[in-house]
Amino acid sequence: MKLTKGYIQVYTGNGKGKTTAAIGQAVRAAGAGLKSFIIQFMKEYPYSEIISLKELGKWITVEQYGKDDFVYKAKMPGNADLETAKKALKRAEEIMLNEEYDILILDEII
Repeated sequence: MKLTKGYIQVYTGNGKGKTTAAIGQAVRAAGAGLKSFIIQFMKEYPYSEIISLKELGKWITVEQYGKDDFVYKAKMPGNADLETAKKALKRAEEIMLNEEYDILILDEII
């Protein structure tokens, strides 16, 4: 489905709920026949919500660019983390340009 107007939604804040809100948006879009692509910047582990999304594979695609460890203020990202983030951004650009997907979610980009 070709959308005529683009929107940006940003979920921020400390604590839980940002990824859940974004995934909820993708599931809702799938129900409307829209395709979503989710790029997770700081996760590599197959979390339960990601496993569940495989059932909606026709509508939702997930790629993870990260490692099974957290990056935080006391442990700044290393060169490998930065290179992985660059790959994820490049992939996001490819997805935006090819117009195969209606929604692009960049989870943990900030």
